[in-house]
Amino acid sequence: MHTLSNVALIVFGVIIASWGEISFDMTGVVYQVLGICFEAIRLVMVQRLLFANEYKMDPLVSLYYFAPVCAVINGFFFLAIEASKLDLVGDVMGKVGLGTLLMNACVAFGLNVSVVFLVTPTVLPSSP
Repeated sequence: MHTLSNVALIVFGVIIASWGEISFDMTGVVYQVLGICFEAIRLVMVQRLLFANEYKMDPLVSLYYFAPVCAVINGFFFLAIEASKLDLVGDVMGKVGLGTLLMNACVAFGLNVSVVFLVTPTVLPSSP
């Protein structure tokens, strides 16, 4: 219940911050709220897998299994929704640059590594 109240407070803060914007868009707020909720669910599932008695995974081994699954799911949605709208050479590489995209990938990888190292078993209730 404590964790749920923390997540609800974060979601409420996102709504307040979004509502005051000049070009408010409810679709963006819904995406943000759903993203926060799904990330919280993902973290709980990672925590349960990391500290389950039957798996005994350490954080880097779990990342070895989680990262490809996340890449496949993101790749599916990319192909289904955004691939037809993207001109990779002219649009993205021309405006952003390869260095920025590679640094973004490194930061995302570092975030995933830090998440699996910082998830602790103290939140989980003891199993019967």
